[in-house]
This record gives sequence, C-alpha cells and structure tokens, in this order.
Amino acid sequence: MRNIEVMSDAEVARIPESLPVMVLSGATLFPHGYMPLFIFEQRYREMLRYVLQNQRMFCVGHARSGIDDDEHPDPVFPVTTAGLVRACVTHDDGTSHLMLSGLQRVEITGWEQDAPFRIASVVPRPSHVDKPEAVVGVAHDVVDLCTRLCGKNVPMSTQLREHLRGVKDPAAISDVVAQNFVNDPSDRQILIEMTDVYGRLKFLAHHLSRQLAKGQS
Repeated sequence: MRNIEVMSDAEVARIPESLPVMVLSGATLFPHGYMPLFIFEQRYREMLRYVLQNQRMFCVGHARSGIDDDEHPDPVFPVTTAGLVRACVTHDDGTSHLMLSGLQRVEITGWEQDAPFRIASVVPRPSHVDKPEAVVGVAHDVVDLCTRLCGKNVPMSTQLREHLRGVKDPAAISDVVAQNFVNDPSDRQILIEMTDVYGRLKFLAHHLSRQLAKGQS
C-alpha cells in the first residue's frame, strides 16, 4: 500500500540553518519553481525519511563536472535553493515520487555530514532590486516574450501563461521563467547565483529573444 504525504501552505516553516543536500548533475531548482523527483538510491531513501521527520526541506545541489561527488569535499556549486517536499508518495518497494517546491536561494557555507547523505550549513541569499522602476518594465517584457513563445519552439501551457500574468513580484517572475524556459545547466547556474532581480530579468529577456528569433527564422 502506498504512503501519501501532502503539505499545505499553512504548514511551511522557516528555513533552518542546516539542510540535507541531494547531489544531481545539471539540476537546478529555483524559488517559486517545482521539481518532480524519483527517489531510489538507498542514501536518498534515508535522506527522505530524515526530511519527512523534520522540516520537510532539502536542497538539490548542482554537481560540479569532472569530479567524484562521493569523494570530493565540495561536490556542488554553493548557491542553490531550499526546497520543500510538497507531496510524497512512497511505494511498497521503498522508492518514492515527490514534488519539491523551491522556497529561497541559500548558500552552502560548510558540511556538517557526508554520510549516509550530505547535510550542509546554509545561509539565505535574498534577492534585491537596485532599479525598482526599471525592473517592472523588464518583468513585463519577459512575460510578453514568454507569451509570444507559446506554440513556437518552447511549449508553454495555458496554466503557466495565466500564472505568469497573475504574478506581481518581479523576483518571482524571473524565477518562474528561469525554471520553465532555461534548459542549459550553465545558464541556470548563472541565474540561481544572481541576487539582483534586474540583472536576472535582463538575462532572461536576452535569452527569450534569442529563442523567439530561432523560432521565426
């Protein structure tokens, strides 16, 4: 019999000072984004049990290329996102499907545990807006570019389009767009490390404009 656990918004706790880290190659979770995961390795089964018994939070660490992530003392890029297990289905064979929801950028400052799974010390990396007037205009441009891409080379569901139109926070817009429209792992890592919202939106506007041009060529 499957075990199903779901968390509501009212149950979300503050981000703790230490979090487990799941090391994955080329994987980046953004705040306001979602990532479905299939947990099958024994170490991550143990990690998931720990997570569900505590704050239901962990990070997905983008693994550095060309290293053995089991042996290297610093296997992931330090800036990542604290994620919340919104829903989890555990199967009879011990594997699990879960949905991880991005909460906030954090920076890994050290390691408290290496085995059986990694636990890191983390500090928040909040976003900031240096150009409040300009950032609103760029956010509108980014949403417009996303809408224009619908039906071209980048699929966009009606649900996502309506969600973007309803989001008022430029920081949230930048992260939702980054999660859904940027595929290159290097570009995604650049964006997750950017705390300046205006800079993120300008980066995305350039990226989306190139995608749109490819679709029209």
